[in-house]
Amino acid sequence: MSLIRRPISIGGCLAMAEKKISPTKSGRIDQLQRAALGYKPYRMKPVHLATSFLLALTGKYRQLRWLNIFINPKVAEKKPGDIYVSENLYSELIEGELDLLAKDVSLQDFKLLRQHLNAALNNDGAAGAAFSPHSTHGVDYSTPSLCYLANQSKNHGYAGAFIVIVLQQSDAGRDFLAIAADIVNQSETSASFVGNPLVENEEQTLDSDLSELCGEPPLSFLASVSDLMLPQTEVLKTLAEHLKKSRSIYALRNLMLGIGSWLLAYQVRHIPGCEESILFCDFAGDTKPRLRVQSAACYSRHLGLFGRSLKFWMDQPESRVLDADIGVYELAATSVTKHLEEHFRDFSVQIGWAQPRSGGSQKYFRPQPDTMRVLLMSVIEDGEICTIDEVAERLAYRWRLVFGLLPSDHSVLRKHGYSPLDEDADLRANREAFKNLAISLGLAWEPSDGLVLFSVRKDRLI
Repeated sequence: MSLIRRPISIGGCLAMAEKKISPTKSGRIDQLQRAALGYKPYRMKPVHLATSFLLALTGKYRQLRWLNIFINPKVAEKKPGDIYVSENLYSELIEGELDLLAKDVSLQDFKLLRQHLNAALNNDGAAGAAFSPHSTHGVDYSTPSLCYLANQSKNHGYAGAFIVIVLQQSDAGRDFLAIAADIVNQSETSASFVGNPLVENEEQTLDSDLSELCGEPPLSFLASVSDLMLPQTEVLKTLAEHLKKSRSIYALRNLMLGIGSWLLAYQVRHIPGCEESILFCDFAGDTKPRLRVQSAACYSRHLGLFGRSLKFWMDQPESRVLDADIGVYELAATSVTKHLEEHFRDFSVQIGWAQPRSGGSQKYFRPQPDTMRVLLMSVIEDGEICTIDEVAERLAYRWRLVFGLLPSDHSVLRKHGYSPLDEDADLRANREAFKNLAISLGLAWEPSDGLVLFSVRKDRLI
């Protein structure tokens, strides 16, 4: 595949040797986006990111044709003999030689079985019908087992592969990937065995290098992103060390929430001049309207910045973008901005960093409880007991999260333009709401008034 390739600095600037790119306008935009960001920004669910990450981590997958057919029941035929239609599939299995269905199973029971399989293996709605006479962009199965790892989906834009090759550039990243592989290999539960009769034994190997999947970014690009994201990479390792000691069925889910949080932090920080951006979160709910307004303003600011991030990158002198590509971008600027904003909006909600999750209401930063648990676990070492101020400092440095927990937060928020906020009426309420959430998650307790301590308690770890 022909490309435009450019390295990136910590500030987000790239400088690469020029190559030919796709002759289509959309192809040129795709190449520019991959050069600036490192992956193709599709509207991506966590399950898409998980597929991409696990494919890159293991390099193995299966075709899963029969599994895909079973879990996607169709009522009407797309073409005569459409095997996705239950009546056609039932006849094929009963009359044929495949040993996938007992001969005494009725058609009614068979239809019910397919509904159950769909609920178990496609509860993210990301595993569409992928084989003839159907096709889909997404084939991502919802189960904690490598047996269900397929390679037909492109919805992830190879974001997981990009994360893996960046993490490979640092000691902390390589340590994290080794622990993550152990967690993935031990993540199977009884629920993951429900589709085993439909899984073929033959594994296939990725035939593309990870670098090729990500647009062949040069080492200077990967090294600069690795340096930029080192604070987040180091705490991913801490999170993984906690999770590997857990026998919880949620270990893999929490691992992916951590990886998704890394990617979202990268989306914010990779933009030139935004390396030290803060994310102001509203935990107090509707009780303090000024908190909500400023948190929503923070979200809107980062949404808009990400939407224009390709333009910011192209404006850097070091990027050396061709005049022809500048012209292509200018013709498509509105749609490109909208596409990038959709990617950021969808992913920030799906990975649990933004609310509300649905509807047209203005969104604001507030991590969901599951995501907040992961973020807290990532900044607290095993056996360590921390004060709330220590946790706040780590969340601010590692994840750029600011809630009003520290005495300096009021001036920090004002410096970044998030005002007016009253230190007593607003930020104290936010601090109290965050404290109550941490206690409800089992990661904090209040032994006396004014003293809040945090620890990853093994008996509560999930």
